[in-house]
Amino acid sequence: MMMSSLSAPNVDLTKDQLSIDLQQAQTLVLSDPARCVEITSAFLVRTANNPKQIINNRQDYGYREPILSFGTIAQATGAHLLKGECLIQLAQHKMADQELQQALALANKEKQPELQAQSLYLMLRNKELLDSGHDYAPLRAQLDQLLGETALKNSPLQVYSRLLLITDLIEAHRFDEAKQWLNEARQWARTIDDSKAQAWVDAVSGDLYHALRQPQLALGDYISAQQQARPLADPLFLGLLANQIVDLYQEEQEPQKALQYANEAANYFHALGNPVLLSQALTVLARLNRTQSDMNMALVYFFNALDLLDEGNQRIQVAQLKYEIGKTYLQSGNLPLARSYLSAARQAHRAEDDKKPLIDTLLLLGELHLKQKEAAIAILQLENALDLASQIRDTGRQFEIYRLLSLAYEQKGYLQQALESYKRFHLLSEQINQQQVALEQEAIRDNYTQVEREQQIKSLELSLEHSRHQQERYLWSSVITGLLLTFFIYLFFTLWLRLKSARQQARFLGEATLKEHRSGLANWQRLMNRWPKEMAKRQQQSERWYLNELTEGEFDDKLHYLLFKVPFLANNLERHGYQLAREIETSFGDYVAKLTPPDGRIYDLREGHLLYVVPQRHVANLHQLARQLLEQLAAFPCEQPLDRRISLGIVSHPFLPKAATALDHLGLFDVCYLALAGAIQLGERANQSAWLELAAIDCQQAAFFNGDVWQCCLMAIDKGLVKVNSSHDKQWINWLGLSRTKGTDDQ
Repeated sequence: MMMSSLSAPNVDLTKDQLSIDLQQAQTLVLSDPARCVEITSAFLVRTANNPKQIINNRQDYGYREPILSFGTIAQATGAHLLKGECLIQLAQHKMADQELQQALALANKEKQPELQAQSLYLMLRNKELLDSGHDYAPLRAQLDQLLGETALKNSPLQVYSRLLLITDLIEAHRFDEAKQWLNEARQWARTIDDSKAQAWVDAVSGDLYHALRQPQLALGDYISAQQQARPLADPLFLGLLANQIVDLYQEEQEPQKALQYANEAANYFHALGNPVLLSQALTVLARLNRTQSDMNMALVYFFNALDLLDEGNQRIQVAQLKYEIGKTYLQSGNLPLARSYLSAARQAHRAEDDKKPLIDTLLLLGELHLKQKEAAIAILQLENALDLASQIRDTGRQFEIYRLLSLAYEQKGYLQQALESYKRFHLLSEQINQQQVALEQEAIRDNYTQVEREQQIKSLELSLEHSRHQQERYLWSSVITGLLLTFFIYLFFTLWLRLKSARQQARFLGEATLKEHRSGLANWQRLMNRWPKEMAKRQQQSERWYLNELTEGEFDDKLHYLLFKVPFLANNLERHGYQLAREIETSFGDYVAKLTPPDGRIYDLREGHLLYVVPQRHVANLHQLARQLLEQLAAFPCEQPLDRRISLGIVSHPFLPKAATALDHLGLFDVCYLALAGAIQLGERANQSAWLELAAIDCQQAAFFNGDVWQCCLMAIDKGLVKVNSSHDKQWINWLGLSRTKGTDDQ
């Protein structure tokens, strides 16, 4: 298998040879050849209708000037060349040859050697037409004569024309001549210093070694060509190279590597935008996945390839894809869908009279009917396949047909016919084995002779050019490696910096969501993030304390929750306005943050509520701490008149040391706010700051707090089950006034 059916690359025309619309057409040669044909045809019709009114490539469409010069003829010639290239891509070779003949005639008339050479080169590339009985030796002689002129001495056609000849020699198995021409092409590529030409020389060299069954040498040349072509950003060439490497790895039984390069080929053809080449690449990728028993992925690629094709204009390719889909369904055990797609493929191949694919389809249908226990239908399909294989004398397919026929006859009960089919199968098997052995022996002899010749040639080449070749190779390798290394280092640090910035922003955002934006203190969210773990820890320690029967002393690992009500924060906006209120809250937050001791935490719960949490072991005297905090908060420095009567409710967790799980965090907050409500009444009665603590007695039963915690706690206070400690006379507190359900006496 050669690099492509075109043997060598296109040669782009210069801007001086194309108008603006033709420059657009040149970009569509590979991605949308049909649109390219439309644009070039419209240009040629326009110039034919009025040959003196031609749009110059430097003029706008709105300005026309009568011109008849070398540039105008060059544009018309370029239009014919582009149209010919696009028709070749569309496989319309006869029409392509007509356009190229017209381009050659115009170039000959105006004595334009560059366009003459390009016309002859494209005519030689149009192999599908020229191989059908056309004698193209005169064309090659004309091209060689033109390339001998001084004007074309540095043209890439010096290399590409030789690559065309080398490809023909490889197909004719004239490998010695091909090697001689390949060395000459390599010298020309170095002379003109064209990296694309050098890459193509390596690629065709890989084709030569591939044909000589020397896969390692072929792979080395393909990879060398790939490395040279990557900086050129030529997806067509890179995709064709990847396809060749896939074929090599398939022959060497390395499916994983073949799958890797098949993915690369599909990506290159996708970037190229050519649906036909992309469909072919996806088909190869699907077959490789099928060999790896990944039927689902294979079907995905097959269906994607099918969607890229036009069923009206590409019936053969569509039929082949339906055959592949049916084969995949058959291997995966989905017999109804396999039958549907194989039947569709059979009809399409029969309509196109394409015998070999039709035989393959009939074989699979026969195998399918065998699996469905329909031996009669299987025999009918296989006999039809046998007739077609006999017509084209295809021994390999006859071999498989006889094998399936023996199984079908046996399943049907025709044992005599099964035996005869098996005998023929065995006879063909022996013949094929003998042929393979003979071919392998011949290939070994040819390879041995070829290796000897190559060793002699290599030794001569190394003695003449070893030093210069190594220097150039090392230089290019160093440059490419340095550039790639620099790029990857830059990419690594760029991504690292972006990742670092993103993480820092995420951290800042996470911290911002855990702070009250006005005061800068920790907010309710941070409290909720930490509270369940703290409560679980204290509950576990309390249970251990209780179960270990160490109940002589009190449980001393509580958390004290001090809930403050700061009046001037509750009505700050209404009293001072938004701007001044925000300044007061920010200053208050900074002030409170400085007052917070290292062993405690303070939270801003909004609406003037602050929660201070401190472990019991860090507090020597809780009531003294409460007075100290009240004094410090009331001493907040501010020039504005503020209500400094601050109230404080104190509750410790576990509230019930012998039943720590009786109250969850919501119930504990009910108790905190109840203590705060009592402290507010004391502060209003005394007209000063006040604090109040609620603490359950040691013998308190957990069942007493089963229900509405607020109401249960009020009842416990009333019955003396919850102790009340306060900064002022606790008789001033109207607990009944805090009840949600007041009795008749209270009313």
